[in-house]
Amino acid sequence: MKGKLILVGAGLSEDLITLRGIKKISEADIVYVDSYTSVVLGDLRNFLRNQTGKEAIFLGREDIEERFSQVLLKPALEGLKVVLVVPGNPLDATTHVALLSEASKKGIDFEVVPAPGIIPNALTMSGLMVYKIGKIVTLTYPKSGIISEYPYDVIKDNDSRNLHTPLLTEIDLEKGIKMQIKEAIEILLQLENIRREGVLSESRKAIAVSGLGGNKQRICFGTFKDLMKLPTHEGPHTLVITSPKMHFLEEEVASIISSKYC
Repeated sequence: MKGKLILVGAGLSEDLITLRGIKKISEADIVYVDSYTSVVLGDLRNFLRNQTGKEAIFLGREDIEERFSQVLLKPALEGLKVVLVVPGNPLDATTHVALLSEASKKGIDFEVVPAPGIIPNALTMSGLMVYKIGKIVTLTYPKSGIISEYPYDVIKDNDSRNLHTPLLTEIDLEKGIKMQIKEAIEILLQLENIRREGVLSESRKAIAVSGLGGNKQRICFGTFKDLMKLPTHEGPHTLVITSPKMHFLEEEVASIISSKYC
């Protein structure tokens, strides 16, 4: 019997997983949950148990990036239906793209069940126009005292085309790391102090998105100076640097949404 690897998007919160996703999980022989690349808001383990009767096994970094052949691919080669439940939309992370590539090389049949992910929902849920989305970049903490200047280059390039820049903030669940909005802005201002090209300042406008899709989601539109005053939040966090010249309707709707969810 031929097995199969199925990547099921869990959406942004437990109740945003699709009906198709629930069906695939119910039919699976083994159900894994990726607890490494991101986080799903709510009690996903209990939700899956109640909806499908399946007991999910949570996988960490080593399971997914180093032991994937033994943990995920071997059971499929042995004829089992293996489901990996992925936070957000399955192929948004290169980790899962690489996993499908390896499965294909071994002749394993696969399927992808999509679900709402942070991109483009961080923009559209904030009132921004999706066709103005620019290159996406991840903002990380300084490593050995050195700050990566790449995010600055991406923002500068997107600015030149009047595009919004979605900044994904560093997250490492195994180490308990979830970069807060205040920390992200502090790093950006440090980059401006290094580069001094006039791209970023306390008056720069952005939208802070935290816990999107959950019961306590927060969407706040304002200047860096305003957003730095936000209290800590459960996250995950995305900071959208708005384009230098926002469309008047974007600015209006962003303000409306912010007044409701901030």
